[in-house]
Amino acid sequence: MEDFLELIKYTIPSLIVFLTALLLVRWFLKNDTNRRKQEFLANQHKDSLPIRMRAYERLTLFLERISAESIVIREQANTLTCADFQAKLLSTIRTEYEHNMAMQVHLPPATWNLVRTAKEEMIRVVNISAGLVKATDPSIALGKTILEQYPNSASYHIKKALDELKKDVQSFYN
Repeated sequence: MEDFLELIKYTIPSLIVFLTALLLVRWFLKNDTNRRKQEFLANQHKDSLPIRMRAYERLTLFLERISAESIVIREQANTLTCADFQAKLLSTIRTEYEHNMAMQVHLPPATWNLVRTAKEEMIRVVNISAGLVKATDPSIALGKTILEQYPNSASYHIKKALDELKKDVQSFYN
């Protein structure tokens, strides 16, 4: 019996020391894993930030390029009819959109929806304006009609999308 008590006298403190060491090792390993994960995410964020910024820059440029003032002046040609000019404007808007479509992976879904809505609204303005003029009229008539119609609808959506892009970029710095 005395041997058993002697064995317990050494075993219990040894078990306590073992369990304490085990808990400390697990705690240190968990902290180290969390620290490494945070370092990895910080490095990943540092590497992806320039790519995300380029996406925001490209989409800002896209929205500026499809705005009525910009696209009508840039694509205007005196030799075109209104029907040809409408087709050219719609083609330009769609081409610009398709060129920048991959940028949506770098944006929050709500922001991308605003960009897409701005594009669709600009297409709608072009189509409505084309319905207000004769297809055989010179393209200048369609351009004038678009510029008259534009401030009422599409500019709101483009401005709203641009504001959201700016807000998203500002969140990178806060």
